[in-house]
Amino acid sequence: MATIAKRFYRGVPTSSLTTSYTVPAGALAMIKAVSVCNMTTTAATFRMVIAGWYIIFDHQIKGNDTITIPFLDQIINAGETIQFSCTPAGAVSVFISGKEVT
Repeated sequence: MATIAKRFYRGVPTSSLTTSYTVPAGALAMIKAVSVCNMTTTAATFRMVIAGWYIIFDHQIKGNDTITIPFLDQIINAGETIQFSCTPAGAVSVFISGKEVT
């Protein structure tokens, strides 16, 4: 088995829940950390879904603020996804890192 450190997502989510990462066939993924930065001066709300389950639902982040979850430590299996959305669209940037095991 090979374990590879990987960036699962770096981007600016829309207001619709969108798949940010899908675990490849024959692999599993370990999500290590998530950072969310509000790039606007007003509050924004975001959601995060892992393997079909909400782990963050309508969490509000203040304007010009950053939230980092340093030890998320969630395992997702082949074919499962990480999804993200924010309101208003384009208000936050997201960085998700972890490891893939093949």
